[in-house]
Amino acid sequence: MYIPKHLEWNETLSTGDETLDNQHKYLVDTLNKLGDAINEGHGNENIARILGTLRFYSSWHFGKEEDCMETHHCPAAEKNKKAHAVFIEKFDKFHAEFTNSGGTNGLALKIHEEISGWIVNHILFVDGELYPCIHHRPKPTRPN
Repeated sequence: MYIPKHLEWNETLSTGDETLDNQHKYLVDTLNKLGDAINEGHGNENIARILGTLRFYSSWHFGKEEDCMETHHCPAAEKNKKAHAVFIEKFDKFHAEFTNSGGTNGLALKIHEEISGWIVNHILFVDGELYPCIHHRPKPTRPN
């Protein structure tokens, strides 16, 4: 059974843009709040509120990120925009399912697993492509 893990921000998640990185940190913190709410049994109303925050904030953030990629002529800009659209569609279905069903712990776990995995992988492998566009050098790798 999936158990929400506490996500940690580190420099491998950096896009090279401080504003976007701060927005990503907020998303990670909010995902951690969702995981805590699930693990500690804070109730469906609290989980639904956090899901609403995640939906609103991620949509707003995606617009900022897409603008930044366009400004820096990032070759991943179109891939990023398409990935965001897929995420919003998936998230909206999850949110509607949670709201319409009255929410279950199992569904909350599934949502957390899907969303947190997507966010971390997206930041690492798509948003990270912004770094060389901003700094004109490869993104530093994390020391072992």
